[in-house]
Order: sequence, then C-alpha cells, then structure tokens
Amino acid sequence: MTVGQETAVASTATQRAVVTAACGAVVAAQMATTIYLPGMPALGADIGADEGVLQLSVAVFVVFAALPVVAWGRAAERFGRVPAFVAAGAVFVLASAALAFITNAPELLGLRVAQAIGAGGIAVIGRVMVKDLFTGADLARQLALLSMAFVVALGGGQVIGGIVTSTVGWRYGFAVLAVLAAIPVLFALRISLPKPPPAQRIPARRFLGDRVFRTSAVAGGIGFAIVVLIQQKSAFVFAGVFALPPWVFGLFGVLYGAAYLGGATYVRRSVRRVGAQAMMRHGAWIMVAGCALIAAAWVVELPKALALPLFLAGYVTTTFGQATLFPNSAAHAVSHLTAGAAIAVSWCALIQQGLAGIASLAGPALSGLLAWSLVLTLLAAVNVALVRAPESTP
Repeated sequence: MTVGQETAVASTATQRAVVTAACGAVVAAQMATTIYLPGMPALGADIGADEGVLQLSVAVFVVFAALPVVAWGRAAERFGRVPAFVAAGAVFVLASAALAFITNAPELLGLRVAQAIGAGGIAVIGRVMVKDLFTGADLARQLALLSMAFVVALGGGQVIGGIVTSTVGWRYGFAVLAVLAAIPVLFALRISLPKPPPAQRIPARRFLGDRVFRTSAVAGGIGFAIVVLIQQKSAFVFAGVFALPPWVFGLFGVLYGAAYLGGATYVRRSVRRVGAQAMMRHGAWIMVAGCALIAAAWVVELPKALALPLFLAGYVTTTFGQATLFPNSAAHAVSHLTAGAAIAVSWCALIQQGLAGIASLAGPALSGLLAWSLVLTLLAAVNVALVRAPESTP
C-alpha cells in the first residue's frame, strides 16, 4: 500500500484523531525529561545519587528510548498501530508511577530504562500513524504541529516540575507524568484505523543507502543531540553556577517553549513555499548562532548578571533552530519513501535518538563549561556542513 492509498481511506476526523493522539504522545515522552529536570538536585539529595548518576539517568533515558524503536515499528506493522501504541503507553505509565516510590540510584536507573522504552514506543508509533496519513509538505506541517506539542512539554514540563518540586516534592512530578501519559493512551483506544498491509521485511540498507534519508536523519539527530546536551547540563548550571531555585529554573521553560513555538510556527507557515531542505539549512545556521552565544558566556569570566542572559539567549536561539530543523529533517528523510512507512520512520527515529543518546553518554565527561559549550558549537557547525551538501536519491 502506498502513502497515497493510506491517506485516501482515512477520513478527516480520523486524521485529526491520529494527530491529537500523536501530539499527546510527544507531550508525555518529552515531559519525562522536562518535568524531571528541575527536581534532579533534590532527588539526588534524597536518594544519595551524585551529579554523575543524575546525568546518567538522563542519558539512559535517551539511549533506551532509541534502542527499541525499530522493534516498536515492526510491532506496529504486525499487530497494528493502535495496539502497539497502547502497549508502549502502558509500559510508560507504569514505569512513571513506580518512579514516584524509588529510594536508591539503581531503582532510578532501572525504572528510567523502562520508562524510556515506553516513551520511545509511543513517540515513534505516533509519528508512524501521522506518516501513514500525510506526505511531502503536508507531512512537514503535521510534524511541525507535533513540535508545537513539544512546546507544551518543553515549557509546561519545566514549569510544572519546578513548581511541584518546590511545593510538594519531586516524587509528585512522576505521579503527574503518569496521569498525563495515560490520556493519549486512552484516546488512542477510540481510534479506528485501516488494517495495515502484511508486513514487508525491508532491509536496513534500503534506507541507510538512501542519501536523502541518511543525511536528513543524521542532521535531525545532531540537532537533537545538542538540545539533550544542553538539557542535561542546564539544571546544574542554573543551580550551581547561578544559584537559582528549582521554580525559577522551571519558569525559564516558558522561554524555551516560546522559542520552540516560534520555530514550529515558522515551519508551518513557510515550508510549502520554502521547502523542507531549505528549512533544514535555516535551522542548522540558527543553531550555530545559539551555540556560539552559549560558548561566549564562558570564554571569559563574566559577572553573573551578564553571563545568565547570554546563556539564556543562546539556549533560546538554539531551541528555535532545532524547532525549525527537526520536523523538516524527519519529513525530508521519509516523505519520498512509499513502502514500509513504519520501518522507515522507526529507522529515522533510531538514528536521531541514537545520536542524541551517544551525546548524552559523553555529556558527563564534559565537566568544564567552556569545553562543553565548544563541543556544542562544533556539533552545530558540522550540521551546517552536512545540510549544505548536495543530495541525490539512488
């Protein structure tokens, strides 16, 4: 079945329902990080985990969200989109609820792995369902809508996490997350989709040998890696360097959310006119500028009154750039592929989340803020070179 055929059998109501469920999945999966970040220092103090373990808890989430996405894609092909989505959501909800009761670092890391497996499943299957129903510029516009849902998670998650941590404690953040994650799962149970065609065993080399797919997926992955590296370090920058309480750190999420909303809106309004490939290039250049601002905050020892707004400006600019780059990279990677939609989207997600996971594992080794910010800038510069390279499909 081709993309065009899949789109033809889905009503407008079904399309809206699928996009809504996918947006809910994005919110839940991303809030697993953003609700968590403001409470990390307090959580570490309560369970006896040092900064390295806490950064590792971010890294293992990113890695294990990536590792099973191809398996989730094959499950969606074999058993159907909705059953696979619900199964992944159940794993995510149960792990999130259990995290509210942890007492030590091994429990934290183990349950973060389980939470990540579920998060990776709902995120990728949500995108698969959207890919089934849209293609080309329309696909980029719908993925930009998912980016707007990401805004809710990015800004709202940090605000919720900061307020909850400062008032009733970090454990309640996981309880809130479990409830929020249950909503798209329950909503998905009401969706009726056409039965997928018999699963096609398409080898990985089919996608990895496609230069458009490979370049676009890697570009989105590098952008994702940069954002994860910033998120991973930011809680300790704000708490340690600037001595800010969790609720202030949480409120900064409004700035990041506004930046992501701006980027997603830019994509939805401009992608049909400009094209996904050109939008990717715009996003990559904006991310270079943002990372350079972050590095500038640490090149010389600035007063905190100057370093803080400079760091925030870099963070916000980088976030806007990623909001421009990421949905276009995902759409450009797969929109020309008509066979094996679920597997194509899954491999794209594996590459993008895998690169972010590798970066997050290396993050704790970047102890100096200048070295860390220079690595961010270098990665952003590599991405500019990557998206500027000419493309050709085989």
